[in-house]
Amino acid sequence: MQSNTTFDDFREFYSHRWALNYGDTAEKETPEFWNDRSADFAAKAHSPEARAETLEFLKQFAWSNDETVLDVAAGPGTFAIPLARVVKKVTATDFSKGMIEELKKRAIAENVNNISVIQGRWLDLKLPETFSTVLCLNSLGVISTDENHESQLIEALKKLRDACSERLIMLIPHADSPLDAQLRKNIGIEEIPIERRRIAILYYAMIDCGMLPSLNIINRPFRWIFKNPLEARETLLKKAGVIDPDKAATAAPKIDNYLQTAMKRDSDGRFTLAYNVSQALYTWHR
Repeated sequence: MQSNTTFDDFREFYSHRWALNYGDTAEKETPEFWNDRSADFAAKAHSPEARAETLEFLKQFAWSNDETVLDVAAGPGTFAIPLARVVKKVTATDFSKGMIEELKKRAIAENVNNISVIQGRWLDLKLPETFSTVLCLNSLGVISTDENHESQLIEALKKLRDACSERLIMLIPHADSPLDAQLRKNIGIEEIPIERRRIAILYYAMIDCGMLPSLNIINRPFRWIFKNPLEARETLLKKAGVIDPDKAATAAPKIDNYLQTAMKRDSDGRFTLAYNVSQALYTWHR
């Protein structure tokens, strides 16, 4: 059967800015954006619930006590800190000074002393060695964008490939729309969201870089924290790509009805929306 999508069509998507979802701005691609959010991000990442979810994710893989791991764009040490307890050494990179400081503070608090850090943008880093395992978890968008806000997807993937001596583990946090299929249908937005298309494009890009990865779509817990229901509604509309004012006005009551049952208010007065999301897990062995 003849396909309307050519190889060149796929490659055109390589210039897509992977860090930006619907409603995001270029600020998300800067260290300053993450510096401002580092403390809150760390508190959420190292909460008991989030730590349990992280440990459950890491159980999928075999780890050895003589293994060296590179955690690219490690943030506040979400994965690096628990992983450091079972491997020889973890090297963590991030371009956000705030995230690096949160990682260091947490490592000290948990008496973890086998993590070294490298601050800087992934595309510009000079790595001191290769590593048994390279992790790129929830961070491909940021690391594949240069300081001029241009996508450098292939360059970022090749650097990940060359940094590992044994395997690369990459997780894409959203393999589908944040709104379920029925809600998307009720609102009248596209049936196949951009998040799904990215998954296929990324697989092809890895093939273009000489890798043949395995791809699994997995379900993992995800949570948003909002100040109030209005912020929650506006965020979901933006993330779903509902920009047109008339369509947003029509969708708002349906979103509100959904949030009334799905969102919980905590003791601090904040609102938490927690649900399982589809994520894409790519694993490549050299």
